[in-house]
Amino acid sequence: MKLSLSEKVKLSCWLSILQFVQKSNTQSNEFLKQYNLNVSKFDMLHHIQENQPITQKELGEKLLLSKGGVSQMIKQFETDGWITRQQKWKEKYISLADRGQELLDSCFFEQSKLQASVFDNLTKQEVVQLAKISKKLMK
Repeated sequence: MKLSLSEKVKLSCWLSILQFVQKSNTQSNEFLKQYNLNVSKFDMLHHIQENQPITQKELGEKLLLSKGGVSQMIKQFETDGWITRQQKWKEKYISLADRGQELLDSCFFEQSKLQASVFDNLTKQEVVQLAKISKKLMK
C-alpha cells in the first residue's frame, strides 16, 4: 500500500513539527537545567500559576499527562516546597508556594525570550499565520 502525494506532504509536515518541538525542548531543557527544571516541570508550574487553585485531575487534563505522571511531579514539587496542597471537602487543590512563585519569577522572562527567539526567522505575518494554524490543529 502506498501513501498518496497529499499524505506524504502531511507526513513530512508532521515530522518537521516533531523535529522543531524536539529541538526547542532540547534548548529549553539546557537553559532550565540551571533552575533544576525541565520543560515538563516548567510547563506544570506555569499551568499551576495560571489556574490556581487547581485540582490534580484538572492539571492532568490541561497538560495531557497521565494521572501517575502528574502525581509523581506533584509529590516532588511538594517536597521541593514549590507548591502547597489544600483539602477542601473531597478535593485537594494545588497552588504555588512562595518558593515556586520565586522560581518561576526567576526564569520565566528568559525562558519566554528563548522560546520566542525560535520564530525570529519568520515575518510578523508568518508568525500570526502560524499561530492561527496551530490553534486550528489543536481543535
